[in-house]
Amino acid sequence: MEQKPKARLACLTFPHLALVLVWRAHPELKGEPVLVGGAGPGGRRVVLATSPAARAKGVRTGQDWRRAEVLCPQAARLDADLAAVAELRRQGRLALGSCSPLVEWGDDTSAYVDLAGSDPVRPEEGVRAAHCGRVLKEALGTTPRVGVGSSRFAAWAAAQQAAPGRVRLVPSGRTAEFLATWPVTELPIPQEMAERLMQFGLRTCGDCAAVTMVDLQRQFGPDGILLHRLCRGLDSAWIDPWREPPPCGVRRVLAGGVEDSESLRFGAAELARGLAQELSRQGRAAGRIRLILRGDDGSQPLVDQKAWWGEVAPPAPMATADELLGPLLNLFRQARPQAPVGVVEVQAFDLVAPPVSQVGLWQGRAANREVVQRAVERLHDRFGRGLVWRVEVRPGHLGDVPEERLVWSSR
Repeated sequence: MEQKPKARLACLTFPHLALVLVWRAHPELKGEPVLVGGAGPGGRRVVLATSPAARAKGVRTGQDWRRAEVLCPQAARLDADLAAVAELRRQGRLALGSCSPLVEWGDDTSAYVDLAGSDPVRPEEGVRAAHCGRVLKEALGTTPRVGVGSSRFAAWAAAQQAAPGRVRLVPSGRTAEFLATWPVTELPIPQEMAERLMQFGLRTCGDCAAVTMVDLQRQFGPDGILLHRLCRGLDSAWIDPWREPPPCGVRRVLAGGVEDSESLRFGAAELARGLAQELSRQGRAAGRIRLILRGDDGSQPLVDQKAWWGEVAPPAPMATADELLGPLLNLFRQARPQAPVGVVEVQAFDLVAPPVSQVGLWQGRAANREVVQRAVERLHDRFGRGLVWRVEVRPGHLGDVPEERLVWSSR
């Protein structure tokens, strides 16, 4: 099997969903100090979300509610609507799920999207990351910042430097250079560790990168190894994917891991038939299909680092098994799984009304009187009225012999 290309992640950051809902209900509070409260550890009331104006006064997420009121007494105080937050979270996940099957939702202020896989419509990673930002904006009603990097922290740091609605790319191989000026006080490390680094004169990632991992480990233990990796952009790029069935799709669990690509292609016809049946049940056609090859049955959280996925978007929507089979076989030919395949999934996106075809009329998918009449009129206009005939019951005939009971007319 071919070597897997270096992972690339997109990080999308946005205001806390609880604050987004407050702004949606009270647009006059945008730009004002706002505190959104919720239950914290032990049931005590804490700050669940806060606006930039309140953060400027020293209020932080997770802070005790009374402490926040003292720091910012003029702030508007509201309770979080947890049910509405959960629904908005679901909408955001589904929106990003249409961009990639590997999506990790963070703490309601960030999300990660794996940009691996093949997308013929948006092959460049910058274009794909921008598309993720647009679909998330449509779902949440707020404009995210988007960063792309080869590790989680690099992608997150790039998102912090991006303007809302913009994408900041960190080129592969230049992560350490990008992080060189990043302050240690903004690293995901314990506060006490950051203070000690400042006392040692190590104020940026570049300063820490000049120190060997052995010396950092000697001073800080396991946190020193983490610091070494963060400053060089070597932290993990794998994500813990969120899984929810798409609006339309089929999934097959294989009997044991399959490594032979020819054996995988052998099942394409059955997958095409299954997806066509699901599309027919919903009365829709697919503008885009996605093939996912997983190395597991979905019972473990981190195995998706062994997943392969690809997409194809033919010129016309697909609804029948014959229409789906060709693009699906092309995806199987492109597949480069990194481990034996245990699960095969085919998902349909950009669902639209199925195109009217003669086959569709025969199968009854579009057999309503108006659609049939329009189809007949088009054929009459193009080929003449003698081409399409109408079958009618002979008036007054009570027999059951078709040749005697039915009459054909071009009217």
